[in-house]
Amino acid sequence: MTLENLQQALEKARFDERCADRYADRYADAGDETAHATAADTSAEWQRVRDHTAETRAGRYDPDHDTALQHALRRERHRQDVAECAREAAHQARQRSDAAHRRLAGTAAQPLYTARDRAGLYNLTDDDHQAVRDLTRHLDPATLRQVAGWLERARTAALALRGTEQAPPVRPVVRRRRF
Repeated sequence: MTLENLQQALEKARFDERCADRYADRYADAGDETAHATAADTSAEWQRVRDHTAETRAGRYDPDHDTALQHALRRERHRQDVAECAREAAHQARQRSDAAHRRLAGTAAQPLYTARDRAGLYNLTDDDHQAVRDLTRHLDPATLRQVAGWLERARTAALALRGTEQAPPVRPVVRRRRF
């Protein structure tokens, strides 16, 4: 964008900010305050881009040479990387915890865990795992199969209410970082 185009965009952003401010004042709605804040941020960014282009005496705005933009993009990528690492660590911790709970419960609990997985209940609390262990300790195998059947029928009914037929449950997806 040329400096002239940037000036026009800045004027339009300022106009939008004034309109949003007037609308927020008139109707005093929480959503309108958000619209005004967004318009103010947009106007400030256009002002920054225009000032940057004027300071560098460039004929056109080049985002590749805008250091503030490059720093902001790097910060955002870093924030996303940290969040992805945290999600992956939490997912791995849940998997380790789940495997440990399954070992504690033994093979008798396998029908319940299979029914739970088919129902799409992947994130169980420690209390949920304790309940599975208690059920397997106090119920006979025939009753456990009956409970697993109930979970399967509940899953089928939930899918029917959603209007889908036997769709496979979706496991949480964690993307692995590749270096």
